[in-house]
Amino acid sequence: MGTFSFTRTARLSKRAAAAWLGVLALAGLVCGGATTARASDTVASGSWGAGVPWHSVGPGWILAQVAKSMSSAGQETLYLVSPGGQRYRLGPAPANAALEDWSGNGTNALFFNQNLTTPTVPVIVVNLHTGQVSSFLVQSQSYPGLSFSRPEGTAILLQPGTTSSGAYLPLERFSLTGTLELSYPTQFPQAGAVAGGYLENASGTELVFLTQNGLEVVSNAGQPIRAIDTRGGSAFCTLLNWWNNESVLVDCDGQLLIYPLSGSRAEQLTSSRDIATFVEAFHLPSGTYAEAAACGSSWLEKLNTNGTATTLSIPGAADAGNVEPLGAYGNELPLLV
Repeated sequence: MGTFSFTRTARLSKRAAAAWLGVLALAGLVCGGATTARASDTVASGSWGAGVPWHSVGPGWILAQVAKSMSSAGQETLYLVSPGGQRYRLGPAPANAALEDWSGNGTNALFFNQNLTTPTVPVIVVNLHTGQVSSFLVQSQSYPGLSFSRPEGTAILLQPGTTSSGAYLPLERFSLTGTLELSYPTQFPQAGAVAGGYLENASGTELVFLTQNGLEVVSNAGQPIRAIDTRGGSAFCTLLNWWNNESVLVDCDGQLLIYPLSGSRAEQLTSSRDIATFVEAFHLPSGTYAEAAACGSSWLEKLNTNGTATTLSIPGAADAGNVEPLGAYGNELPLLV
């Protein structure tokens, strides 16, 4: 599942949802109220993507990988969905591969064929305009981080996973045809060793790494820029998503904090938390909304000004199911339910 021009973090929940999406529904949150819209179909016959209004495809559109059912083992299909809910069939998705990202120029989709029995696995690129498929092999452990480079998607970023001792392997940048362009550092003088995820800013000029002692801001060329301490390194933190061009959102010990890349003091969004963990959050004109998860389920919360959160009831989301934001678009938050 991907949203055009939306910077997203590869997550296991998103990988699973993309692989087994049976019925595509969109839910919009407008001024704090919930509305739903069933996507209507425009199924083109004949050639790949016939009937897609490519001149209109842009921010707010959604790319979806759709299976017939949760238990389906057959061919999955790629669809484009407009902000108004119109669904356009592109063609078959690569077999046994999960949709990971959509390039910023709207042209390519990125898939990963995860085979846990071998260390060499294919990275797959599909041209959404033509259906042409290309691939190259990479060395990877289970569930790597994978995304297109920003802003256009002219390269691919791969975080292969960890060594047998638990140390993170270096983030690598490949061309779309598989040429290794750069390996990023795994150790920084102040921030320590890389300890998890990465984010690349919308312009592609900087990246942020999660490290042993907090965060490290790094240039596109791999040069360290600034170490950012997260509570003196005493908290267990997870790098979530960009908050704006100058700051990132981090979950530290179950609390949401905004860390400016300048290194100035963090802003804490929450002050109370149960057993759940935050997955990501978005600030809309109508308020701040966060996805929380626990025990295999996820749900949507609206954050209150006093640091607490209110769980929202979303039409179409069954009990013990999943509610997953796909990225903010204006004052709307498309959801996978």
